[in-house]
Amino acid sequence: MRRSSASLAAATLLTLGLVVGAAAPAEAAVPRSYRNALAQAKSYVRVLDISKAGLYDQLHSRYGGRFSAKAARYGANHVKANWNREALGAAKSYVRVLDISKAGLHDQLVSKHGSQFTEKQAKYALRHVKVNYNKEALAAAKSYDRLFHMSDAELYDQLTSKYGAQFTASQANYAIDHL
Repeated sequence: MRRSSASLAAATLLTLGLVVGAAAPAEAAVPRSYRNALAQAKSYVRVLDISKAGLYDQLHSRYGGRFSAKAARYGANHVKANWNREALGAAKSYVRVLDISKAGLHDQLVSKHGSQFTEKQAKYALRHVKVNYNKEALAAAKSYDRLFHMSDAELYDQLTSKYGAQFTASQANYAIDHL
């Protein structure tokens, strides 16, 4: 069976991935669900300040992408992202929304129930986020005072407790002194 020169040329172009709209050979070998997980991962990274672990969870979650574990891992592993920049963006968001201490911010960034950044990424974010922790402590103190009418001693304990706001002693004292 002889092929026409046109079909031979088309086959050659297809093999080289040069036909408009044709998938490149390497891309075609990747399953569609993996490609879709990667495309969704790119969308999440573009819109959210998200960790690699958080991205995987979102892709795999029954409330998110519902991709298989392997497809979700592929998407999280192959998306181009600067995870330090993602961590810094998340830190900035927490500071904008919460009255948060440095220790509280760290915990939020690395927690399995928070953002799930690595320790290294969280440290990068903490070094680069612009925040006045005295002002954060004062804002937290005002909120506690308004809602719970606390004594200074009770307020100090709440501000410095590892189960509370986790501000330093000097930040708690600053807040109480400036109420």
